[in-house]
Amino acid sequence: MSEQNVEVVRKAIAYEYYGVGDRAKAEELFDPHVVMNPVDEAASSGLDAMRADFERWASAFDELKVTIEEIIDAGDQVVLVAHHQGRGRASGVQVDTRLYEVYTLREGKVSRVDEFNEMAEALEAAGLSE
Repeated sequence: MSEQNVEVVRKAIAYEYYGVGDRAKAEELFDPHVVMNPVDEAASSGLDAMRADFERWASAFDELKVTIEEIIDAGDQVVLVAHHQGRGRASGVQVDTRLYEVYTLREGKVSRVDEFNEMAEALEAAGLSE
């Protein structure tokens, strides 16, 4: 089952970060009440809120590039390392950071995404240790 979860997360990342697929595709991948818990904002829920969260983040940067560097299978959870690079649209400040995300799956769909600043925090949240 966990290999299937990793594949669902790969497709979810393509939708969430790169806009691959339409609303119907998103509904196949995400629970309709998916909870997004970003590092820098309050948690939100639902497909529209999830898409708005990423669009808000991306709009703050010129030429935002997100590279998935690692995916770790943790059964019903999948941990990933997302490398974000870009330049602040308003400030002009160069951003080069990694965010560590834990995708929780229920019944084959992403039900929650928690974001962390440190890998150790993400691994702990997924019940893993370094």
